[in-house]
Order: sequence, then C-alpha cells, then structure tokens
Amino acid sequence: MEKRNGLSFNCAESVILQVDEGTALIGFDSSHMRIASVLGGGIAGCGEVCGAVSGSVICLGLQFGTDGDEATERFKEKRERARAQVKTLLRDFQDAWGAVDCRSLRAMDKGEIPQAGVERPMKPTGDLCDEYVRWSSARVLHTITQTITESNIEV
Repeated sequence: MEKRNGLSFNCAESVILQVDEGTALIGFDSSHMRIASVLGGGIAGCGEVCGAVSGSVICLGLQFGTDGDEATERFKEKRERARAQVKTLLRDFQDAWGAVDCRSLRAMDKGEIPQAGVERPMKPTGDLCDEYVRWSSARVLHTITQTITESNIEV
C-alpha cells in the first residue's frame, strides 16, 4: 500500500497513485482520490469488489472512458473499448488471484477457504493486499501502454 506524507492509502487509492506515477492519467485530480477513499476493503469495508480492482477500473475509465460529449459513434466506440478492457481486467484478476471480491480474497489469504488463482501461493501466507495492488497497477499500466502503442488510438 502507498504511504505518503504520513498517510496510509487503501488499495484503490494505491493503485490510482501508482498508475498515475507510471503514466499521467487523463483528467486525474483530487476528486478521483475522494471517490477511491471509500472503495478500500471491498467498498467501505463491506468485502465486495476488491479495492485494487476498483482502483484499476477508475484508471481505465479515466484513460479510455467517455467524456459524455463525443459524437454518437465515437461515444459508442470509446464505451465499448473501455468496457472490454474492464472485462478483461476482471477475468485476468480472477484467474490470477481466484476471486475479485475482497471477502473471498481475504478468506483465501487466511486459509479459511481453498486457495485459487495462478498467482496465489499454494499455502496461505497472510494478507496479500500489497500484491493485489502491485499486480493491478502493473496490469493497468501494461494495458494503457499496449493499447496506445499497438492500436495508435486517440484517447
């Protein structure tokens, strides 16, 4: 997790900060941090979607989502591309770590449910939140770089 100026950031905030350090996110400002501030612990500590996943989705939306003022075809094109990237991220995170919800991830971390995911150690090793953040940040940065480089797209 990111720590800066005496503050400890949650998974969602940490992913956003790491990705923005790696490549300046389009339109990133403090409002995005306010949104991310309630996403840790699986949305306000409720165990739902992992904060690292939520932070990743915010990054992909900032980079590739719609502004809401595009021409109709451009709007549809951007939305379809961004949604496809998010779906791929969710699938890849699930494959890597065995779940996308914080409750299940933490239960696997503690050995309370069977281990799953190709990145997960076979035996429980404790809290892997830092690993989820690192993996997610790297995955989003790769997606951004690859999409811009290979597709030569306009974002």
